[in-house]
Formats: sequence, C-alpha cells, structure tokens
Amino acid sequence: MSLLLIFILIFILFIRLKLLKNCSLQAVDQFYWLNYRNSVNQQKMFPPKIPIYILDVKQWYPPLFGYFLSKLPDRIFKHSIILTQILSLIRLTIIIIFFFYIKKSFSFEIFLGIIIYLTSPILVYYDNQINSRILGAIILDILILLFYFYFQFLYISLLIPIIILTIFLIYTHKMCHQLYLFILIGLSIYYKTIIPIGIYSIAIIISFLFFNYKKYLLAHIDIVTFWHRNKYKLGAHQFYESPIYGKKNFVYKNRIHGKNLKLWLKKIALIIGMFPFMIFLIFNLKFNYFGLIIFFTLLFIFLTSFVPFLYCLGMGALYTYNLVSFSILYIVYTRIDYHTCENIFLLFLTFLLTSINILKFYNGLKQKSKQKDILLEQAIDFLKKYKDIDRILVIPFQLPDEIAYKTAKKVFWGAHGLGFKWLEPYFPVFKVKVEDAIQDWNLGGVFLQKNYWPEFFEKVNQKLFDKIYENDKYVILKVKNWKNEDKIPDWAKENYKCVE
Repeated sequence: MSLLLIFILIFILFIRLKLLKNCSLQAVDQFYWLNYRNSVNQQKMFPPKIPIYILDVKQWYPPLFGYFLSKLPDRIFKHSIILTQILSLIRLTIIIIFFFYIKKSFSFEIFLGIIIYLTSPILVYYDNQINSRILGAIILDILILLFYFYFQFLYISLLIPIIILTIFLIYTHKMCHQLYLFILIGLSIYYKTIIPIGIYSIAIIISFLFFNYKKYLLAHIDIVTFWHRNKYKLGAHQFYESPIYGKKNFVYKNRIHGKNLKLWLKKIALIIGMFPFMIFLIFNLKFNYFGLIIFFTLLFIFLTSFVPFLYCLGMGALYTYNLVSFSILYIVYTRIDYHTCENIFLLFLTFLLTSINILKFYNGLKQKSKQKDILLEQAIDFLKKYKDIDRILVIPFQLPDEIAYKTAKKVFWGAHGLGFKWLEPYFPVFKVKVEDAIQDWNLGGVFLQKNYWPEFFEKVNQKLFDKIYENDKYVILKVKNWKNEDKIPDWAKENYKCVE
C-alpha cells in the first residue's frame, strides 16, 4: 500500500511540474511585482514610485509582499516560478505539522489532505507566478490555527501574536483581509465573544497610529468603489462592450456577472471547478471549529458571487484559494466515515471533476502557449530597442505589465494601488475615444494585439500614426510629431486633489 501511495504522489507531482512549465508562460501579476521589487531596490524607498504606470497615482496596494520580495537575492528571480512553489510548500508544511499534532502518525486523512492540496485546480491555476495571494494565505492559515488553539485551550498569550499577524495580513493581501474580517465576525457571533473582532479592532488602531494605514485604506476603498460602479463589466471586452465602440448585445465569454441564468450557472460551475472537493465537504459538514471556518468561507464565496452589492469585494470563486487549506485542516480534525457508499461516490466524483478541470486547464494552457509566442517576444524586443517612443497604449490590458517590465517604457495602465478614477474611462471598457485618450495623456504610441480588436484600423483615425513594426499578430504604431512629455489632464488632477 505504501508503494502505491508513493507512486500516486510521484505521478501527481509530475503532472504539476508539467503544468507549471506551461503556466510560467502565462504569468501576468508577477511582472508588476518584479517592477515593484526593482523600484524598491533602486530608490531605497518604500513604497516606491513606479512612474512607468501612467494611471497609478500612488503605489498604495498592501506593501508587505513587495517588501518581502525586495529582501530576496536576485538569483531567485532567474526562475521566479520556484519562489511561489517554495511558498506553497511552506503553506503545505504548516498544515502537515498540524496533521501530526492531531493524528500523531501518518493516516489516510493526511494522505488525502496532501492529494487534495496538490491537485486543487485553484492552486494549480494560481501558484504558478509571483503574487501576494500566497503570502496572505499563509498568514491567514496561521491565524486560523492560532484561533483554534485559543478557543480550544484559552491560551491568552496567543492574543499578542494574533494581533501582530493580523497587522501583517492587513498589509499583505486585500482579499485575504476581507475574508479574515468576515470569519472573525462569524466567530464572534458563534462563540458569543468580542475577542476576535476586538483583536481586529486593536490591529487596525495600531496600523493607523504607527504604520500610516490611512493611505492604504484609501486605496482599498478606491478599488472597492470602482468595482461597485463597474461590477457588471468584470471580464468584459474592452471595446466590443464599450458604449462608443461596442457591438450590439455583445457579451464577452470572460464576463463574470450578469442578470441572466446562463451567467449564474457559469459562476456555479466556476466555483465548483476551482475546488471540486467542496462537494464532499458540503455533504460532510459538521459544526466544529474548522467546520465553522468552512461554513463562513463558503458563505462568503457565495455572497460575493451572487449578491450584487458584494461583487465589489472580489470574484467569489477566487476565495476557494483559501478554502483549500481550511478544508484539509477540517478533514484531518473531523472524524468522517470514508467507507460509506455515499462518501465513496462523492470522493470519486470529486477527483473526476478535478481531473477534468485540470485537463481542461492544461489544454487551454497549451493553446495559449502556442499563441504567446515568439511573435510577442519579437515585438517587445523591437519596442525595447526603439528609442523614439514612450507612454504607450497597450491593447489588450493583459499585456502592459509584461511590456513595462521588459522594455522599461511607460504604459497606459494602472490598477496597482490608488488611481482607479484615472483608469475608469478606459477600463473595464473604453468609455472615450482612443484619440481623446492619446491627446489627454500625451501618449506616444499604440501596441496592439490585432486579433483582440481588428476593428482598431477602422474605428481609430490612422492618420495619427506611423506604423513602425508589424508581425502576424502584433502591430506597433507611433503618434506622429509626438514629443516625450509627461501630461495629466485637468479632470484627472481634480479626482485626487487630496493626495499630496
């Protein structure tokens, strides 16, 4: 039996490595964090200024992850995907330590937990590039465990490390912070104690008094209110759903929210697809401590997925990233009979759906890898060497972070801290003419993925540009008679007059 278990683990690790090789070609978030790290190291200032993002006012996203990256040696970033895997392994190790604290020896539950962790589609999907979610998840996992020991044994001495780690979490990841606050409210109500919410309040007060949390809260409010105003445009096509350039009744395949049944079913499929093991959990949920954590997390996932007022707190399916570790802690802590016909069927269904989703993800990656191609690298390489162009509008907005990192040129993009009122006329959909954006911000050129918006050549005045580069997929246009000067339109200055 032990040889069979070892074989299963080796096979799963092989599949993970195969996926990671393709995932690394699709990285997006990590280019921002690499820019952030380089800026911190160059400026010796924290948070840094990153002027290459034209539509960012201030880099006021929770900064702890960026600080952490700035302290790591350069050689780690030659193979940056390894860093996230190390952090993911640390997360799993914390869970395994708790396993052996509870079970004292290796058990089926421990093996099952490791398999679930290694095969959960949400982790396969997200743990493939540098992003702050993984560090936030590690801190949140530790906090959940510390609260377990507090409620189980009333260790008052744990309250100090809980307060400290709460402060760390607040400064690490916005969505982990939001979920943590929701869980604390739930624990306070269930246990009829103000301790959880009181600890959070103390952490917030300390953050305001000593760590200038006001500016990070301002940025947090900025993004939440932005997505509240634009909640039905999450995942929209930037031009085909534009009030100026849009196609009548067009709904992009990546759209998340809407008022029709098809999009609701799509969200349910997405939530379950991210973490199919939740089906088993729902049918085996018991209200012990970790069962409560599962319940509150599932509730938050469905509230942020199906209650329009809460859409602004982030795509609900992404909170399954935190649900994975909570679920593994639950199954090790809770006595569950795995030999019933019902549970055997549920486990079979769970791993069948997991396999289907990973295979679908892998096939999608292979397709994208063929597209993400040498043609993009060639276009970026040309842009890097071409000196007489800067302040570039990149279409679509999935590419600006990579282009900014690889060329060191300014891009017409933001969404990294404070500045969503600057971004709003152009994202999630373009609400003004491209020509007006170019004039307002003195943009020097356009980097276009042609198959994303082929109508660009009909809808935008081509007399403005000289074509300086083109291949089968990308074209780079330079604005005629352009002079390299920074420019912020008056309406944009008015939006953030309160910021020094």
